[in-house]
Formats: sequence, C-alpha cells, structure tokens
Amino acid sequence: MRGLENKIGEAARKVAAFILGGLLATVGVGFLTAASWFALTETQSQVFAATVIGLVYLGVGAVAIGIGTMSRRATPRSELTGQHGDLSPMQTVAVSFLQGLEQGRQTRRAR
Repeated sequence: MRGLENKIGEAARKVAAFILGGLLATVGVGFLTAASWFALTETQSQVFAATVIGLVYLGVGAVAIGIGTMSRRATPRSELTGQHGDLSPMQTVAVSFLQGLEQGRQTRRAR
C-alpha cells in the first residue's frame, strides 16, 4: 500500500509542476507578445503589428493542431491476430496492456 501512496504522491507532484510550468509559460508568452507589440509599433503601424502577431499565433496554432491530429502508423490486423489469434478480444487487450507496461518499464530503465 505504501508503494501506491508514493506513486500517487509522485504523480501529484508531476501534475503540479506541469500546471505551474504551463502557467509561467503563459505569463511569459503574454510578456513576449507585449514586447513584440511595442517593438513592431515603433517601426511600423499598429495594424501591421497586430497582423504579424496574429499570424504568428495562427501559425503556431496550426502546427499544434497538425501535431495533435497526426496518427501513428496503424498495426495491421494480421499482426495482431497472428500473435494472439487464440485469445478473446478482452484477453488480447489485457495482454497488450501488460506488454505496454513492460515496454514502459524497460524504457524508463534505459534512461
């Protein structure tokens, strides 16, 4: 039971750090946007500054959406049935889950 509590505590610390990092990054982006606005309005018009900053945000957003919608290469059905053809679908899911956990452990040890 102590191991589970440690894992939960570690996960909570990671989530808190992630949230704090995201919040600080958001504040940083706000300051960078303001600095960009000031710099661009010194050399060009406000309309130009708004256009440039808007296009930068649009481009970053488009890239993020593109990354989010990318799919991994699908595993052909023949590979799945060939390896676990005699198992029920639920058993195949359980075996796949356990294999994924083991792969994660091996990856973590390799670091």
